[in-house]
Amino acid sequence: MPTFKQPNLFGDVSSKRTLAFFSFAVLLTLSLTNSSVIGQEAQKNSTRKIRVKPNELSQKIGTAVNWQVDFETAVAQSKETGKPIFWYVPTLNGTFMDRKPEINRYMLAGPFSWPDIIDVLNEHYIAVRTPPSREQQKKFELQPFKFIEPGFLILDLPGREKEKVVAKVDRMTTLHPNWVRGLLTRSLLQPIQPQAKPEALKTAWSNFESARYAETIKSLAALDDSTATASNRCESELLRGMATFRMGKHDLANKVWADASAAFPNEPLAWKAAAESQGIGPFVRGFETHGQLPENSMLAGVESLGSCAPPSTFSEIEIWNRSVDFILGMQNENGGFKDSDYDFGGTDSLPNVHVAVTSLAALSLVKASQRKDLPETKKQKCLDSVKRAIAFVSDNKNINKADRDEILWAYAYRLRLINSCLDLPDGTLDVEKSEIVGLQAISITALQDVQSRGGGWYHEYTNPFVTATALLSLYEAKQMGGTVDDDKVAKGLGSLKSDRFANGAFPYSSRRRPGQKSGGSDRDIAASAGRMPLCELGLYRWGGSDDAALQSAVERSLALQENLSVALKYDDHTSRLAYGGFFFWYDMRARSEAITTIKDAAKQTEFKSQQKALILALPEIDGCFVDSHELGRVYGTAMALLSLSDCD
Repeated sequence: MPTFKQPNLFGDVSSKRTLAFFSFAVLLTLSLTNSSVIGQEAQKNSTRKIRVKPNELSQKIGTAVNWQVDFETAVAQSKETGKPIFWYVPTLNGTFMDRKPEINRYMLAGPFSWPDIIDVLNEHYIAVRTPPSREQQKKFELQPFKFIEPGFLILDLPGREKEKVVAKVDRMTTLHPNWVRGLLTRSLLQPIQPQAKPEALKTAWSNFESARYAETIKSLAALDDSTATASNRCESELLRGMATFRMGKHDLANKVWADASAAFPNEPLAWKAAAESQGIGPFVRGFETHGQLPENSMLAGVESLGSCAPPSTFSEIEIWNRSVDFILGMQNENGGFKDSDYDFGGTDSLPNVHVAVTSLAALSLVKASQRKDLPETKKQKCLDSVKRAIAFVSDNKNINKADRDEILWAYAYRLRLINSCLDLPDGTLDVEKSEIVGLQAISITALQDVQSRGGGWYHEYTNPFVTATALLSLYEAKQMGGTVDDDKVAKGLGSLKSDRFANGAFPYSSRRRPGQKSGGSDRDIAASAGRMPLCELGLYRWGGSDDAALQSAVERSLALQENLSVALKYDDHTSRLAYGGFFFWYDMRARSEAITTIKDAAKQTEFKSQQKALILALPEIDGCFVDSHELGRVYGTAMALLSLSDCD
């Protein structure tokens, strides 16, 4: 079967539409049904995980720090020199945190690659990086789920006999060199001046921190190579790549970083550049930020947990502005967001994860474009981003139809994005609505076609929360004029109802545990606190539930919030209740949506107030959000904005 080039859905903003709807629909249908253009050309579903192997220079990240060989040696050196111990804890014993090597690389290519931090560690600390023994975990309170890697401890030895914990920081999911360095110098109780930089480099950094990326590159052109050190020139090229990346030119940024690593092979920042070029550094993954931080954010880790900002650091509008800027700066010029590396369903599932995250990011930008309190220029940038995102998610080469693990998310969230665009006033996206209607019809069919024979939908396995996600997407599509197969909806509702326990709980999987009774237990309620509002809403939208049941689901979910919070920032399941970090914002957004549907106005207002307070307590030091390394900060930030929007 011949392949067809995906049509340009929207063309240049300034140009007139050149495709008639008929030709658009025909070409788009052919593209979306042509499985031969799948990026990985996968022929069957696979759960194999193929992960990046660091190259020779990437393997050197973090080695400029004078790490001691073990903890005992560090203690001996501390006693001899009088310097405190900096103990980097990359992981713990007895924890099944996923992607430990990748998370460790974010630290090594992040804080431990910046010269100013390296200097502080080498001159003022005895540094060691090693997992604690089981005895140390007990002694220093480093038990799994209480201390969530990565993190560090600063230990002093007053009297040179017994270690004293001066600082302990974990849950480091947003890395900012100034913040990390501030934690180090604060513990030393003495001012330490950073390395001097050439004026051109200082100006470039100032521009970058203010999101003036084109100006950043222009400033770097003024750097005098004849007087700049090798370290200065390497930093300049690293920053050039960072600015290029933030402008959406990801392939070009990778080339700039690769060239920099080859040109300055002995510089720590060159090793970082090598890691970023391979897609395994913290900057390209969105975990390292360099924007301007409010003074209060510098107290994160002291007055708050990890990289979560201290209470009341950001107002709601500041969160919207900062979060939108971050999302816009992570989009590739092809319209996609590819920072997520959630590969529980295998590497072949990543294209579908990227389509899902891109759809959610764009959906949050649609919401942002409708806010009256954001600048008009920013709202227009949001709409421009949405158009590129729709082109990305509608291009079949970005979807792996052979994957059966995560394709539900790609289809369901793409449909929700399209539905939201149909709800915009005519002309908002500079596109005829008939074109979006055509894409909606194709998206409805794609989602319905992956329904299981039993009526449910699946994500790695058939379960009620994905069935509810599909039903909500289809309900929304029908409300926006789409044609939905009523028989498939009925089967979906039947599956979801059969999963529901008599007490209102929903199991983790449609296949219940042996001996599990249909009435449900208190444990089942606790285990489903996150998904109850979502599943009940899925029933409610199609007339399969009532307001009392929906309100009860929200009430119980709010009362059991701790079950969600304990898993925040943990990259796997944390307990027998099966909560995981990657469920946090998924569950929070579902609860926010359910709240908007409650008929009792007083209760709805009460629940919105509670929910909004929970959300506003969770921004990171830069005003963005995260729930797990694997799903990424674009996903977390988008879902948090969508949750906030529902609470307005």
